[in-house]
Amino acid sequence: MTLAIGVPSPETASRQASALAVGAASAAAFALLYPDPFADAFFAGWVLAVVGLAAVAAVGAWTNRTPLVWVAALLTTGLAIVGMMSIGLFVAPVALLLLLAAGFSQAAGPRAGAREAILADPPSGREMLLKALAGVAAVVTGSGLVYFGAVAQPLFGACARETLSCALAKTHWGAVAVTALGLLAVCLGGWLLWRQSYVARVLASAEK
Repeated sequence: MTLAIGVPSPETASRQASALAVGAASAAAFALLYPDPFADAFFAGWVLAVVGLAAVAAVGAWTNRTPLVWVAALLTTGLAIVGMMSIGLFVAPVALLLLLAAGFSQAAGPRAGAREAILADPPSGREMLLKALAGVAAVVTGSGLVYFGAVAQPLFGACARETLSCALAKTHWGAVAVTALGLLAVCLGGWLLWRQSYVARVLASAEK
C-alpha cells in the first residue's frame, strides 16, 4: 500500500527498513566473525545478539507491534554506543535502520482493528489500574532479579582463551537464568504499562 506513486506508506517503510537492518546485521556478523566465528565466544555472542535484535525488530515491524521495534532499536543503539571502539562501527548502520523502522512503525499506528476492539469492549478503570500496578510490580521485580543475577555476581568465569567450550564451562547458569527471568519480567511489565497507556489514550479520544 502506498500513499502516492513511488512513495511507500509508513508501514511499508518500516518493514523495508527492518529488512535492510537484518541484512546489514547479517553482513556485519559475517565480516566480524569470519573465518573462525567462535574463536572468541563472548565476542561472537554480542555480534549474534545484534542479528537477533534486528530479527526481533523485523517481526515487530511486519506485525505492527511498535513497542517491539522500539525495544530492539534502542538496545541495538546502546550496543553501538557501548561497543564504539570495537563493533560499534559495524552496528551503527543497523541501529540507524532500526530507529528508522521504529519511527515509521510509530507513524503507521496500531494494527488494523486494535482501536475498534478496545472501543467494542472497553475495560473498566479498576481493571486498567490493576494491570498498570501489575506492570509496575513486574518491572521492579525484574529489575531486582537482573541486579541480583548480573550485577551482584558475575555471569561468567574467567577463561585464558574465550573459546566456546571454556565459555560454556565457566558460565554461571543459575545467574544467567535469574537474569533472563528478570529481563522477561521487565519486558512483560513494560508491555503492560504501554498497553494501559494506549488503551487510556484510545478511550480518551473516543470521549471527545
